[in-house]
Amino acid sequence: MKESSTRSILAMITIDKDSIVDAGVPTILAKDEIEQEKIASELGRVLGGNVYGLTNGIIVVTQE
Repeated sequence: MKESSTRSILAMITIDKDSIVDAGVPTILAKDEIEQEKIASELGRVLGGNVYGLTNGIIVVTQE
């Protein structure tokens, strides 16, 4: 039987303040896409997580 793995979202990074909702996950507002990508990369390294870009422009960092 294949074991199912669930990943937790550790953080979200966005440049659109209207997309921030209180979801119990730290959400960081970046000033532009360059800063957004830099923050996501640094958080991914520090937290040991994976970084994914969503089609709506939000970047999420998940637990490995």
